[in-house]
Amino acid sequence: MTVVSSKIFSTNPIHYLNLAIKESVTVKRGKVLFQITPSFQLENPSPSGDPYFSNQKNVAELERRIEDIRDGKVKFSVLTQERQKELLGL
Repeated sequence: MTVVSSKIFSTNPIHYLNLAIKESVTVKRGKVLFQITPSFQLENPSPSGDPYFSNQKNVAELERRIEDIRDGKVKFSVLTQERQKELLGL
């Protein structure tokens, strides 16, 4: 475990952020200690890299809705091409 003052941390933050991947790094500022914990970004499940799916709240909401459909909590129907044209006034 490495403990550094906020002043030392501010002189070379990249060094300590990289170090935090390998070991525990704590920054001390006065009487308060800040633990640096790496968090690895989850892959975007969209094949096209759509940024909407980078937000984990959006992905969680979609998963919840899919589960509701599987559990029968939500009724749905698939629109035929004829019904789509009718609704769009085509």
